[in-house]
Amino acid sequence: MKRVRNCFIYLFWLFLTLNTNHQLCYSTAKVVFNESHWMTTQTAVIYLHFLINLFPGKNIGLIWDKHSSHYCDEVIKFIDENNNNNKRKATITLGIVDEGLTPIIQVPDVAVNKIFKQNLKKKYYSYRAELDIEIGKKIKVSKEKIVEMILGSIAEINDCSSKELLIQDAFKYCGLNPWSTENSLRAFKEHLDGLEKNNTLKAMILDNQEALRLE
Repeated sequence: MKRVRNCFIYLFWLFLTLNTNHQLCYSTAKVVFNESHWMTTQTAVIYLHFLINLFPGKNIGLIWDKHSSHYCDEVIKFIDENNNNNKRKATITLGIVDEGLTPIIQVPDVAVNKIFKQNLKKKYYSYRAELDIEIGKKIKVSKEKIVEMILGSIAEINDCSSKELLIQDAFKYCGLNPWSTENSLRAFKEHLDGLEKNNTLKAMILDNQEALRLE
């Protein structure tokens, strides 16, 4: 059986506010700058191009949430045209995380979001401590330094995950491990019980969901 990589592999994207669209490429990341600071339909298509070129000849399983920039006519059309193109480099199989389910079954959010932000915050404070700061003055950090901090945080998560199977276990906690259904469902129940104890999430997600009758 082929060993699964339990890490991020050249798939990290960063969006920073700038007055014009442009891109920077690193050995393990692609950075896109845009005015909105958020994912847009345009950047979503750029991301899909990036994936296709990254995994030539593969069928890529892509799971992302139902944000309007991800799940829209332009993006779906791009995926369909790519998959139906005889000269395609790779195909994309799309999985959508419905509204309100991101903290429940979206693996990166469950596995690394909190850890990543904690790592990044530590790196920023460490960098700030080295500066000669004047009271009342804003601290400016170059985009290159920010990218360096982010890639360093990702590298630390990968190192941790290689020892503790952080990302691999997240699929189990999200109930998405098909090779260990019983263990995955047990872990998923524990994950849901933990979310239910969070009053904010409970109000947002668990108490406001309407069950659908399955025919």
